[in-house]
Amino acid sequence: MKIKLPLMPGAGRPNTRRRIKQPLRALLAGAALVLGSSPAYPQAESEIFLAPLSRGETGWTLGTARNISQNPGYDNQPAFYSAGLLLYSGTREGQTDIASYDLQQATRQWVSDTPGGGEYSPLKIPGRAAVSAIRLDTSGLQRLYAYPMGAGETEMLLEGLKVGYHAWFGPDLLVCTVLVEDRMDLVVASLPDNSRYTYQKGVGRSLHKIPDTQRISYTTVMADLQGIKWMDPLSGATGEIAPLPDGVQDYCWLPDGSLICGSGNRILRLQPGPGARWQTLWESDDAAVGTITRLAVSPDSRHVAFAAHPE
Repeated sequence: MKIKLPLMPGAGRPNTRRRIKQPLRALLAGAALVLGSSPAYPQAESEIFLAPLSRGETGWTLGTARNISQNPGYDNQPAFYSAGLLLYSGTREGQTDIASYDLQQATRQWVSDTPGGGEYSPLKIPGRAAVSAIRLDTSGLQRLYAYPMGAGETEMLLEGLKVGYHAWFGPDLLVCTVLVEDRMDLVVASLPDNSRYTYQKGVGRSLHKIPDTQRISYTTVMADLQGIKWMDPLSGATGEIAPLPDGVQDYCWLPDGSLICGSGNRILRLQPGPGARWQTLWESDDAAVGTITRLAVSPDSRHVAFAAHPE
């Protein structure tokens, strides 16, 4: 299906829609993302934790979190493939690969094993038994690929784009942050016709589909502060949602339309609205949970997975 991407709000006629030009394609293809120094993929020691989530008359409750990665090195970027299967990026023999964790069996398997490259930010591809992830080759080439959950070949999804992070709006439409010079730009990309449209320059790394809406949330960066905004990839409309706490880059959505984020060893929650404030939902007394970063909520709303650096 060919998807028509919208105009920027306030733009002219449809034939003014921009595509990424060849000089920029060459820049993206030639630029290298250096692990360890890049804001996109810091390689600090981290682990994946899983906590039960429930909702009662008094609101949401998080139970005891347990370390499910138990692995030296970088284990980060959790995302649920299904209610019973969690994806994340994990270190294996000095390389970062896609791992899957079966919640019922408490077992781990490796989804990818790419010689000369590593994978980051795994997500389930809608309507397919496959995972999308950022692949960073040792040559410096960085692209978005599809990885089958069973036997099969990998597939490059967005040729010529140095994707940092991404979110699926539908089976054929992606919202992603693309590394350009020293910043990330917000780009909507249609797979069937390979069209791309840049919405905003200089955005943050956290992208999510907003529950029960036709919107994507993303973060804006101003000085040291980040805020959450929404956008409709089809109409081009955008709007404000909420500021993030100081020093926080990552968040995710609960099914009731509230937000959670990590701040130090705490998980905070906010119900967006006038005068809303972030409140502590959960706090850890485990030294292994020093700084919580990326989070994910299971499709059945029964678990929260998060990455944390030790104290």
